[in-house]
Amino acid sequence: MTLWDPLLVDWLQWMHRSAPHLALRTAVAAPADLLEQVADGVLDLAVIYAPQQRPGLKIELLIEDRPVLVTSARRASVPRAADYVFVDWGTEFAAQHHLAFPQLANAATTAGFGPLGLAFILEAGGAGYFRASAVRKHLAAGRLRVVADAPVFLHPAYAVYAEAADAKIITPALTGLGHVAAAEAPAPPRKRKASASR
Repeated sequence: MTLWDPLLVDWLQWMHRSAPHLALRTAVAAPADLLEQVADGVLDLAVIYAPQQRPGLKIELLIEDRPVLVTSARRASVPRAADYVFVDWGTEFAAQHHLAFPQLANAATTAGFGPLGLAFILEAGGAGYFRASAVRKHLAAGRLRVVADAPVFLHPAYAVYAEAADAKIITPALTGLGHVAAAEAPAPPRKRKASASR
């Protein structure tokens, strides 16, 4: 569900502008339910983290998400468990997270939906891992700060669709997803200009 903020919202807008001939019906559900609906032909395409391979389905890497640790505290350091919001990004993320931060295993707050955890931190203060695109404007406004040198956990998202899917539907959908995923990716570091002293 966290992918909806803002990746899939941007995709819906892109589809509305670029493929207005296609009717859109969206669903937010657990990954296993979405895979089942794609396999049954109820959904044409699903966007999920860590999909399980199933016969008859194609899986394409969409975006290599890298949630970032941000805090509302003036001093951007690894938070205490009492100030931490653990966002449930799934079992793979949880395993990596608990290895890196055993002291945060008993976080004061857990959120199963990233935007909810982010809204809580913005209102009450605290820290947590969130999608970089979701916190970008809050970082720019100075409401949040990135915790430097915090571990980075890769969390790739995939597009899943049936091998026999209608290309007239899947092609524009994948094109749109690729477009918004590329726009969301962080910009490469800018090269510093060499300066010469006289």
